[in-house]
Amino acid sequence: MKKILIIDDEPKIGQSYVRLLAEEGYTVKYALSAQAATNLMIREPFDLVLLDINMPEVDGKVMYEVVREYDRDLKVIVSSVHSIEDQIVGIPGATAYHNKAQGVEQLLTKIKEVLGSA
Repeated sequence: MKKILIIDDEPKIGQSYVRLLAEEGYTVKYALSAQAATNLMIREPFDLVLLDINMPEVDGKVMYEVVREYDRDLKVIVSSVHSIEDQIVGIPGATAYHNKAQGVEQLLTKIKEVLGSA
């Protein structure tokens, strides 16, 4: 079973992603902050990180670098309200990008493509 870490400071979004992905059969962990996410990554391996950009204290750009230090091969989907183009400029090198306005079905499709279960 594939394991996903969601890093998003908006509890409603994070919890809705947890429900959606758990219903799809993924093991899901959720972190509200960079510190919580880092603690989880130290203790557990993940197949994918779903990363928000706009977060207090440590933003997604910095957190992306932390993820890369943790595991250079870990797949990362940036998920933000910013346009895909702005996401690519802000965090180049991520596995995929998702504009939250595209909705959860589009996100789920990208996750399945990235994890090879589409």
